Amino acid sequence: MVNLKRIIALIIVLVFSISIIGCGNKTVAQVNDEKITQDQLDKRMEKEKLVLEQQGASFNGQEGQMMLKALEQQTLQDMIDKLLLEQAAKKEKVYPDTKAITERVNEIIEKFGGEAEYKKALKQYSYTEKDIENSEAFKIAYTNLYEKVTADVKVSEDEMKKWYDENTERYKDPAKIGARAILIKFDDPNQTSAMGQPVPKVGRSEADAKKIAEDIIKELDKGTDFAGLAKEKSEDDRFKDDGGLVKDMAQTSPYAKGTVMVPEFDEAAIKLKAGEYTKEPVKTSQGYYVIKLESFTPEKQLSFEEAKDKIETELPMIKKQQKFGEYMEELRKNSKIVNKLAADAPQQPQMPPADPKK
Repeated sequence: MVNLKRIIALIIVLVFSISIIGCGNKTVAQVNDEKITQDQLDKRMEKEKLVLEQQGASFNGQEGQMMLKALEQQTLQDMIDKLLLEQAAKKEKVYPDTKAITERVNEIIEKFGGEAEYKKALKQYSYTEKDIENSEAFKIAYTNLYEKVTADVKVSEDEMKKWYDENTERYKDPAKIGARAILIKFDDPNQTSAMGQPVPKVGRSEADAKKIAEDIIKELDKGTDFAGLAKEKSEDDRFKDDGGLVKDMAQTSPYAKGTVMVPEFDEAAIKLKAGEYTKEPVKTSQGYYVIKLESFTPEKQLSFEEAKDKIETELPMIKKQQKFGEYMEELRKNSKIVNKLAADAPQQPQMPPADPKK
């Protein structure tokens, strides 16, 4: 007797196998007459996932799977835009020839120190030589197309003045402080360096570190030279040998952002007058600081003439970006684009914007 269950099982396996085999060639998007397949998307996704995972992202659990779906949709949109731009570059006759692509790839090989190291790096990051050739070809094409589309962008004196009047906050010299600092470290599992890295153990409690910093302040009260104490006692190797001097930290209210110091340090420093030092140790993510203000230059609003050179550089770039953005919208509007995954794309969580030049 024929085993009906076994036949049905075999049919199911066969159908499933065929669907898996054909899945890679399934069209997930179409841009005019060109298609993007599932296989192409999967290969790009592997690289995008790897980069994000190396940065600490996790795609486990329900939220992780939602992020993965959002990444897939964003990656596909990126691929659609890239294909759209490639088509436009070819139509505008600015797509690079083989010679230009080869020259660019040779420059990359030279930066790696030769063919062997170049191929080693490709293998490490799962790239093929063709991947790099295609990537560099697109970068050249993108640059050429951008320059052609925005070639007629000009900026008049009146436009610059109008831009300045509407954006005066962009054109300020930030306040600057010059300070000296003495750092006393302590062990804390949550403590981080200025670069956000874990701090090595020093074998000292927070209470002991604070006591040492308080004793330093007592010595300063007696008239001991701050620079001398910094050279002797500070544990901030960046400034210790220079007497703890931290020169001209650019300030943005209420405290410096992107400086070599941490917010607690900056907030304490700008409350001092030149020549004063903190009367209490300042606790930060790096340890306890004793701070002396050497100088303070207030924030200054630049006049149009003072800001003119910067505007002459900045405003044309902004106008070019706007014009190219409008050009991209026109390309999308006038092209036949089908994104077959768009209906399934989750709205949350959002992934960071993709780089159109990748």
